Amino acid sequence: MTIEPVRPEGRRTPIGDTIPESKLPPLTGNQRMVYEALLGLGRAAKAYELLDMLRADGVKAAPTVYRALHELRDKGLVQHIVSSRTFVALKEVENNLEESVTFICEDCGEARTMESKQLINVLKSQARKSGFSVKSYHVEIATSCGGECKARTS
Repeated sequence: MTIEPVRPEGRRTPIGDTIPESKLPPLTGNQRMVYEALLGLGRAAKAYELLDMLRADGVKAAPTVYRALHELRDKGLVQHIVSSRTFVALKEVENNLEESVTFICEDCGEARTMESKQLINVLKSQARKSGFSVKSYHVEIATSCGGECKARTS
């Protein structure tokens, strides 16, 4: 799944422009606002950046944004990028994020998540062979988009 900008940065993207409403789980008003803001950015964002974007819509406190982000993550609509403490909107409901790899551009923050059960199994196997028991994991790979991303951020 690819996260691409769909509106000028800082504007919310109506969910229906990206995902058919019929394919979405039920969302609260706050979840919808936060998800639309992330879709509009088209890149990973920190909770406080989203809070600043949503103040005009009546969102006043960081816990409101964090709660919505965690609920959206649980519903498979948002991925938490642990290494940068950011969140990125997914363009389709993804229920298998624990068996995925996320590639993150260090220049522009764009993230792409791909299912990679085979890689996860290899990593778990290597951990067992080394005498470790895997309790949790996040596979994130720092990348660069190359020339395309530099044009977007200039």
